[in-house]
Amino acid sequence: MNVDTRTFLRRARRTLDRRGRIAMGILAAALLVSFVAGLSIGDTVVSPIRVIQALFETDGGVRMVVVDWRLPRALAAVFFGAALALSGTVFQTITRNPLGSPDVIGLTTGAYTGALIVMTSGSGSGLAVAIGAILGGFATAALVALLIAGRGALGYRIVIVGIGVSAVLAAINAWMLLRARREVAISAAIWDAGTLNGVGWNQALLPILVVCVLIVVLVCVRRGLWLIELGDDIGTSLGGRMGPTKAGLVAIAVGLTGVVTAVIGPVAFIALAAPHLARLIVKNGPAHLVATGLMGATLLSLADIIAQNAVPKHALPVGVVTLVLGGAYLIYLVVRTARRPV
Repeated sequence: MNVDTRTFLRRARRTLDRRGRIAMGILAAALLVSFVAGLSIGDTVVSPIRVIQALFETDGGVRMVVVDWRLPRALAAVFFGAALALSGTVFQTITRNPLGSPDVIGLTTGAYTGALIVMTSGSGSGLAVAIGAILGGFATAALVALLIAGRGALGYRIVIVGIGVSAVLAAINAWMLLRARREVAISAAIWDAGTLNGVGWNQALLPILVVCVLIVVLVCVRRGLWLIELGDDIGTSLGGRMGPTKAGLVAIAVGLTGVVTAVIGPVAFIALAAPHLARLIVKNGPAHLVATGLMGATLLSLADIIAQNAVPKHALPVGVVTLVLGGAYLIYLVVRTARRPV
């Protein structure tokens, strides 16, 4: 093992330095502020102190607003944002491409295709739609993997193939919407925008638990991400089984994306940008999962607050907000990547 490899692994395992601890503290504080703001701001404004009190009350109008209406949505924004961010960092690490996120390579579009198939077939229950979305995401990942199998230059090829697959699936989705009944088409179009509107305890609780389990599994196998960053040759020499490791990490990442998409629809930008922003803030070790999760949770929470309050008396889908921000960020990444020497 050479000096660079030992240094890399030591940085990956060591505790955060002072700068890293400060950055993590700022991220955690930002998430806490955005979470409390999500419980406080709305048609009925509730002070932060009153919000805390309502969490421990057993009845009353304020408790209904905070606990029954806003809390499941705020928790969904936190956990789903973290899930999307962690999924993005897995794909970007495996593909070694800053554009290698589930949004770009077609997984969210594939999840939408799976959900549409269920919706338009008449089996429109929430569980059936969720299963369809998750299976659609896995099927899309398998298709992309099949199309790029056995060829070099994985990073850029997976992005190009993913964009192509996404375009084909988008056309299929449009065709299914045109043939669907009006009420189904309207419901599917709203879901396609990516929205936390109407998310209550019944919709949020089980997906949040599933996301938590997948995140714990990802944390337990995080060494695989470190080995992938080193490259297949070095990773294999250090005892890593790179093929199964990548397959397992992809399965976890697709699961995270599929669960979130099944509940709130495709949400752009978070999986793409959160890993980059986290690395800019916390530069201690590769694929810093805690910082990435905190960043994704904060971004989706803030985006949902904007979506709820940007237009008075009309809550926008959170995907509209993230898409605007994500479009600008994607242009920046493409321009920056194009300027790099080959």
